[in-house]
Amino acid sequence: CLWTGSCIFCSSRVILWGWVRYHCYRALMFISLLLQEVDALLSENEMLQGKLHSQEDDFRLQNSTLMQELSKLCSQIERLELENQGLKDGKGLSAPAPSPVSGPTDGELLRLQAENSALQKKLHVACVHVLTDCFKHYLCSLYSFLRLQGEKEALYNDSRTKIEEIQQRKEEELKSINLRVQKLQNDLMTANQNVAELKEQLQSKQKEHEMALLALKDQVACQSAVSQEQVEGMLSENDALRTNLAALEQIQTVKTQELSLLRDQNMALNVELQQRRTEQDSLLAQKDDLSSQLQEANRANNRLLEQISELGLDKDKLQQELEEAKKTADKRKAMLDELAIETAQEKSRHKEELSDLRLQHEKEVLSVRARYEKELRGLHEEKNRTEEEIRAQLRDEKARTKELEGLQQSVEELQAQVQSMEGTKGWFERRLKEAEVLDTVDEQRILEKKGSSALKDLKRQLHLERKRADKLQERLQEILTNTKTRTGLEELVLSEISSPSRTQQTGDSSSVSSFSYREMMKEGASSNTSSPQSQRPADLSDDEVGELFQRLAEVQQEKWLLEEKVKHLEVSCSSMAEDICKKSAIIETYVMDSRRGKRLAVSRFVFLRAIQVDYKDVCALIRCVLVTGCIKSTPD
Repeated sequence: CLWTGSCIFCSSRVILWGWVRYHCYRALMFISLLLQEVDALLSENEMLQGKLHSQEDDFRLQNSTLMQELSKLCSQIERLELENQGLKDGKGLSAPAPSPVSGPTDGELLRLQAENSALQKKLHVACVHVLTDCFKHYLCSLYSFLRLQGEKEALYNDSRTKIEEIQQRKEEELKSINLRVQKLQNDLMTANQNVAELKEQLQSKQKEHEMALLALKDQVACQSAVSQEQVEGMLSENDALRTNLAALEQIQTVKTQELSLLRDQNMALNVELQQRRTEQDSLLAQKDDLSSQLQEANRANNRLLEQISELGLDKDKLQQELEEAKKTADKRKAMLDELAIETAQEKSRHKEELSDLRLQHEKEVLSVRARYEKELRGLHEEKNRTEEEIRAQLRDEKARTKELEGLQQSVEELQAQVQSMEGTKGWFERRLKEAEVLDTVDEQRILEKKGSSALKDLKRQLHLERKRADKLQERLQEILTNTKTRTGLEELVLSEISSPSRTQQTGDSSSVSSFSYREMMKEGASSNTSSPQSQRPADLSDDEVGELFQRLAEVQQEKWLLEEKVKHLEVSCSSMAEDICKKSAIIETYVMDSRRGKRLAVSRFVFLRAIQVDYKDVCALIRCVLVTGCIKSTPD
């Protein structure tokens, strides 16, 4: 192992030296390229400066020649002016002198003056042309000089900026190369230190082996004169060495077994990955089941809407019957008007309740959908996280299996890490189970409180309705036994109609039942005049009185039916409470038995949905009973 380690470190050192040389060579090549570019730019700059100097020399020569020509022209002009002045002076001096030949001399003088004037004009024009040409050449040369000066400055600025950029890049590259070289030097230093340490270890081991060999040689030299017994001892030592070799072979077989165990663990991890995939498929199937449950809830909602439409049709029929009753019974028009107003109010209240129920149902559906989507997102995220973790673990395991062929200590460290991770995993699972158990217990308590409050409200309403029914029956018995006049009956009816407890409209089910009992009271008050001995009003006939008694009997039957329905609801509520307790026990057992959080979350969602559906079914049944009781009482 030591020789192999030294070879590995030597090879790593060679690789590091090669890498450092490669990067240094690249840095030198880059620096040489930068220097070549700088040299090219400098040579180009020098060439441009030489061109500029040559153009400046040409401009100076042209300027000097132009100035010489201008000086010559100026001297010629001065000379001609002097000659002209001399001619003018000669004319003035020769004019007063008498001459016999004045005629021809005057003609010549005039001719000379004309020639002089013509020459002066030509000289002036020539001077002007020469001066304009000189100035044009001077301006052109000056413009070209300025243009060349601007180009020179632009080229100088460009070359300077390029040189600065190249210098900056060169400095940055040099800095990066220096940093890399420093890092490589540090790596080389660390590698050299490791190599030196390994060399020292190897030297110490070699010294120990040499000392041992020297000691053995001394012992062999000392024991060379010993008899055959020592030879037999050496043979026994040879046998011991053979046994040691066999032990080493056994150790090698144990290591191969450990490698096979690690391979088996890898296979187990692959199997677990397949199990996770099957769990993902099961979660997708549960998703489909939940979507089917949502469709069933939508169907139930549609059925409820159909029932509501049927109730609306029944209500329309009842309104038609009320209109026919208005046509036939003109004498009780005021009472029927009041009843119509009350029915309209009840209708509006029912519409409001229906709208509230629809809104509540839609809100519940939306909340369930949002919750379901959130849980699905959470499950997908958790699935992705678990897959990534499993993939990372698989990569780590592959790397570890490769390293385990030569490193046993890393195997032990990895096993310790796996044990610690399993401990933390178990701790997290226990904490998660405890938290979910607490959540389920809290939700069960909330549901039980809601159910108990609903039962208390129903019992209270039933008790109030029973009290009202008993009071009404007592008053009916008093009215039937005591033969009173029509005024007493009218006072009873008016007192029942004008009582605030009868006419007050509230949003709960007690208002519905009080309305039905008020109608029953009115019918009972009108039916007490059916006895042949009592003083019946002149407006009511025997048939009407019989109909009133028949309606009273029907109302009592309906009251008994409602009481039976309320009792049935109490029984169903108690059974529902028992079911909730059973489901809570099932949830607790499932929470204690389950090992994975995903199944627990899905089962918890399913059970809670079942509990919520049962509670909603009970509430819907109670509302339907109250609505049907109200609708049956409206024809009276």
